[in-house]
Amino acid sequence: MNYLDGFTRINEGKMEDALKGLMKKAKSILENNWMDGYTRPSALLYPHQWSWDSGFIAIGYSTFDQQKAQTELRSLFRGQWKNGMIPHIVYAQNPSDAYFPDAEFWNTTISEEAPSGVQTSGITQPPVHAIAALTIYKRAIDPTSAFGFLKDMYPKLLASHKFFYTVRDPLGEGLAYIRHPWASGLDNSPTWDEPLQRIELGDTPQFDRKDLKSGVPREQRPQDWDYNRYIYLVELFKERDYDEAELFKTCPFLLQDPLVNSILVRANQDLAQIAEVLGEDQTQIKGWEKKTKKAINKKLWHKGHGFYDAYDLRAEEMIEVDTASGFIPLYGGIPSQAQARKLYKYMDSSSFCSMHEKKCFSIPNYNREGEHFDPENYWRGPIWINMNWMLMQGLRRYGYVDKAESVKTDIIELVRRYGFHEYYDPIKGRGYGSTDFSWTAALFLDTVFDDEAV
Repeated sequence: MNYLDGFTRINEGKMEDALKGLMKKAKSILENNWMDGYTRPSALLYPHQWSWDSGFIAIGYSTFDQQKAQTELRSLFRGQWKNGMIPHIVYAQNPSDAYFPDAEFWNTTISEEAPSGVQTSGITQPPVHAIAALTIYKRAIDPTSAFGFLKDMYPKLLASHKFFYTVRDPLGEGLAYIRHPWASGLDNSPTWDEPLQRIELGDTPQFDRKDLKSGVPREQRPQDWDYNRYIYLVELFKERDYDEAELFKTCPFLLQDPLVNSILVRANQDLAQIAEVLGEDQTQIKGWEKKTKKAINKKLWHKGHGFYDAYDLRAEEMIEVDTASGFIPLYGGIPSQAQARKLYKYMDSSSFCSMHEKKCFSIPNYNREGEHFDPENYWRGPIWINMNWMLMQGLRRYGYVDKAESVKTDIIELVRRYGFHEYYDPIKGRGYGSTDFSWTAALFLDTVFDDEAV
């Protein structure tokens, strides 16, 4: 679809006014979700600070408020663990009881690696933060402040990347593992169904699904089946005192994911640029980038399938489930041109909504022809703006400019028609989940602000 179709017979001036109005609304969403030091993803469901959300949000702020963009990342890194891990949640100083699991449930203070004086979760998320930091620097209207920001953040960013290459890559392959679906950012993706199915639950603690009391319908959220397994894994982490060596031996959910590792490659590229700005040695970072690129193509590229799949370290096999994660290597510049052509052909098909389909927005998170496709349910079919924002850039990187423009215009059209939602129905376009969602607002701003961002 093309967002210009939605403005048929409207002159250019009115079209420009409409976009300006949407940009104003996006900025107001970020300002309303600002919590005096960080930005909550939404008022409806997520009152704390989430890791990759904050990276995307900082990119949005970089288009109009440099200081808030810098503060957003600094606030998140307060929760950095001693081993370099950036936790997926940094809890508010006066946490409400509106979200489960809360900081008390995670009980990360039992770990020697946990930070003092800051309450966090015990898992991580995709490492988008160097990407955000470099974007802030490049757009800065106050270069002196931006340089000081980079200088302060660089050792913390370096430590966060080193975490993936040491603690989360004990095999030395150049591929980091995740040990919880939440760590992927794609909580109930169909990719995780089979590994989660193998978990023998036993006794699990009683818990209150507070997300179902927010007004978001149950059919748009992960099911109890998923949550029982999510909580089982958290209980296991606590039993092992968050000891990574023990968890590598015993955790039943252990996967190498193309999304996390491809973002790590792209983040290494940006971290190397930061090192160059600061006059630091880039050798180690460039070595990481090269090693992970090679490992993704060697281990996660399914030659027969022509797609990137997650690898299940417990079952010692690839998981052949086609989600948008398999296209994210484009964002990191990982595929060869031949591989990229295969990915593009698949992406621009009815499975993921081709450019010329009139009744389908691209790109749904899961193959529309897949067995478990659900256009309303979280990561099992809807469109997510952060995924499409990365795919748009990956397509541009490989010269697929028409498809990139199609993805861009669908981002704008979904927001224009349906508002700033958490995720969207790829067939109806209707928005689901939380309203006034921060990363949707932030990445909309970035999409409109900088057409040629790569």
